[in-house]
Amino acid sequence: MTNFLPAGIIYDSIAEIYEKVNELKQNIDTLELESVKKRLSEIEDLALDLWVFMEKLPCQPLIYTGQGTTEEVIRRIEWALTFIEEADPVLINNFKKLKGK
Repeated sequence: MTNFLPAGIIYDSIAEIYEKVNELKQNIDTLELESVKKRLSEIEDLALDLWVFMEKLPCQPLIYTGQGTTEEVIRRIEWALTFIEEADPVLINNFKKLKGK
């Protein structure tokens, strides 16, 4: 089980909001007010869902801009976390002291 989630849900929500705004612009041009109201409501729901999702996260999402695919980066981070969690705290402190000299 991983604590890392791809940011695809955020990307997908933003893409959907963009599409709805474009549809809304077309409806405004043709003065279809009921359609405009419907699209505004859809955009509001998308924004609210994304906001609620973000609010539930224990910390702000991080965006990694280095090399590697999403899956590769998640594996590397999880490996590092597993390694540090299993490491002996005394050895870590000794290593830090040696580096500080």
